[in-house]
Amino acid sequence: MKILWCHEVSYLGKPVYEYQDFAERLAERGHEVEVIDFDESMKARPGSVRVSRTGQGTVLLTSIPHGNRRALKYFEARRNFRRMIIERLRRGDVDAIFVYSIFINGTQAVRLGRKFGVPVVYRVLDAYHRLRPSFVERTILLFGERFIYRRADLVLVTNEQMGEYVTQIAEIDMAARMIVIDHGVDTVHFAPRVADVELMARYGLSDRDTVALFLGTTYSFSGLVNLVRRAPQLINRVPSLKLMIIGGGGQDAELAALVTELGLSSRVILTGMVAYTEVPRYLSLAKLALNPFELNDITRDIIPIKILQYQAAGLPVLSTPLPDLVRKHPAGTSGIEYSVSDETNVFLRRMVELLEAPERLRAIGQRGRAFVNERFSVDSTVNKVEGILVQLKRNMGQ
Repeated sequence: MKILWCHEVSYLGKPVYEYQDFAERLAERGHEVEVIDFDESMKARPGSVRVSRTGQGTVLLTSIPHGNRRALKYFEARRNFRRMIIERLRRGDVDAIFVYSIFINGTQAVRLGRKFGVPVVYRVLDAYHRLRPSFVERTILLFGERFIYRRADLVLVTNEQMGEYVTQIAEIDMAARMIVIDHGVDTVHFAPRVADVELMARYGLSDRDTVALFLGTTYSFSGLVNLVRRAPQLINRVPSLKLMIIGGGGQDAELAALVTELGLSSRVILTGMVAYTEVPRYLSLAKLALNPFELNDITRDIIPIKILQYQAAGLPVLSTPLPDLVRKHPAGTSGIEYSVSDETNVFLRRMVELLEAPERLRAIGQRGRAFVNERFSVDSTVNKVEGILVQLKRNMGQ
């Protein structure tokens, strides 16, 4: 099959998650996958390049050209995407379109897919309009979401709670066109390993250190600023503790300034972004993995992909009680323990309790590894996505 894979974030600049992983696994299976992305951080010129972020398969990456002129770049990219997708659909060889985004390429992909008789699958990972701070942006994206949910051939959600959200936004019965497809994780790539000696030397770690780790984007709701701000009290309780934050995002500058202000440069390690192939090496350093997300309209219906990666690596996990995460990954059996609320002091008390019981931590991590092996294999998830795309192509041909 020839598949257009569309998003409005950078394919190369974002940490690897299903956006890159699913596309490259489909390419590895022999499908021709062209990714059309939008990198808002720099000017983009016409052209394509073959890339692989995971090492699984190679996709053709085409960035939407734009001049990087403040707000104008979004409208310029929207116009250019329309031209690009019409060119491809007129050739008549595109079998399916898979979309993650709203404004720049989502609504247009759905509209033009219908016009040219090409099925469009829309993947919902977040309550997208709630991610934007301004009323105008939220309103535009809300109407965009409603348009897409009502008209896409299929809508794939990550969990039942997100399905309820989609139905609420669409304001119609979505049961016939909505499927729950869980996140998947590569349990081989993220398999447990011994602590990486080279990384320990690079970051000044020893066998006596107790590393607690966060992996992912430093969103404003990540809870990391409050965690670092209270790190001195935490270290008083657990003197061997070192906190490692792997990834990047909107809070990078604030976190770096806070580490300097509090004199924590030897205790809080900010690695920045690391390659997907290197992530398991970093996970090998930790005794405990963290997800201190605040509970809000954005986070309450999501299951962060980092959680599955933690579990696959055999790491015990401490998370704030995100409702759908608690429901699908129950404490006691899934390798995840929960604080009773998202309040920082409550989270830190639970963190200390766990770090003071190393034998229990090891058992929790082993349960988590078994849990994802049984329920969240990425190969099983990609099988489902591939089957959906193949069936849609057949239906269009009837």
